[in-house]
Amino acid sequence: MQKILLVLALASVVLSSCVSYRLDPVPNQDIEVRHERGATYPIYESSKIGMVVAPEFRESELMVKVTVKNNSGKEMYIRDTDFKVEVSEDSQEWSPLKVYASDEYYAKEKRAYTVGAVLMVISATADTASAGYGSSTTSGNVYGSGTYGSYSGSYSGTTTYYDPTAAELAVQRNSQMVSQYAQEGQGWLQLLEDNLFYSKDLRPDETYFGLVFSEKGYGDYYRITCTNPDFEIVRIEYVKREDR
Repeated sequence: MQKILLVLALASVVLSSCVSYRLDPVPNQDIEVRHERGATYPIYESSKIGMVVAPEFRESELMVKVTVKNNSGKEMYIRDTDFKVEVSEDSQEWSPLKVYASDEYYAKEKRAYTVGAVLMVISATADTASAGYGSSTTSGNVYGSGTYGSYSGSYSGTTTYYDPTAAELAVQRNSQMVSQYAQEGQGWLQLLEDNLFYSKDLRPDETYFGLVFSEKGYGDYYRITCTNPDFEIVRIEYVKREDR
């Protein structure tokens, strides 16, 4: 299992993010809990498979890092839909959470990125169009006297101006903002393309890593089950703790 831990540790470096809570695995007779490089991993090992399943919160979703090794002497097929995620308030009554197929999740994230990019371009275009324009207002009172008596009154005036330097700065700022969003979005989509847990034939002794995403849900306990019929049923429970 050392190779599995190494793969998972490298993946954690790439995908680390600031979270408020973490999910600690609950050890039992089938699950060994291992501490590696500041993280805690649940390890399942049998004559058929070795598996590490490490979930973490990512915004409104649960990102599950799965590493699996084929310990059998024959080829085995594992699917991206072989994982079930459940949540509970008391670790007794469990409710299923939606688990995304890899293609479904990628399409969802790409759609969100595209919509966000379009809205940002529209906003930047509108901001750029009005950039550099400004106005100043002057007002005051007048008093005086003449042949026919005294007089008093007030006045105000507005002057509109255009500052080409301010306009150019706005263009550069908005261009940089759109470019940065595009780079970050494309980087996330590329990471998903390279690391989502796609269905795969596992050769004997082959190790495979991938990401499975589900809804986040609400509860203090989570349970993830590998339901592949060719494997033993692998079920791991986790408890949510504040990440200090």
